Amino acid sequence: MAKVTIGGRTYEVMVHGNVVVVDGHEFPVKVRDDFGYHTVSAGGVQYRVALPPEGARNSGMTVEVDHRPMVMEYDGALGAGSARPKAAARGGASRAPRAGVTGGVAAQIAGRVITVRVKVGDAVKAGDVMLLLEAMKMENEIKAPADGTVKEVLVKDGDRVSEGDTLIVIE
Repeated sequence: MAKVTIGGRTYEVMVHGNVVVVDGHEFPVKVRDDFGYHTVSAGGVQYRVALPPEGARNSGMTVEVDHRPMVMEYDGALGAGSARPKAAARGGASRAPRAGVTGGVAAQIAGRVITVRVKVGDAVKAGDVMLLLEAMKMENEIKAPADGTVKEVLVKDGDRVSEGDTLIVIE
């Protein structure tokens, strides 16, 4: 995750393959090299981007976006790693999702929590829908794998999660 400042505004940014996460919002991105500049399609909008030569790319560099020069400063790594935003970018969840929890129900795919349907103390039966997760424009039901009681809810509506993150713990 990197902090990127462009035009006086600061964003939390992570580049992960052809997806860019900006302040917790994912944008599919396509980049095409057009002889001296790049055409960047982000969220269906195209931008003409001119970058300095590869050896001169660093924090404080000037980039041109649609022929307008902008200074870009950044702190941290922009590429590779997890695309999941930090807890603060997810709205300050006090208990961030984590992997490998006993009794935990994990996300099978990265996505955004649409709605959590259970709370701590609720009794659930195997197959009960505990939350809805949006991934790739589809709603996925996250169901209780067994009968039990909800011990912890580690996410809230709107949180972004990665594959393998524990969402709910039942006992």
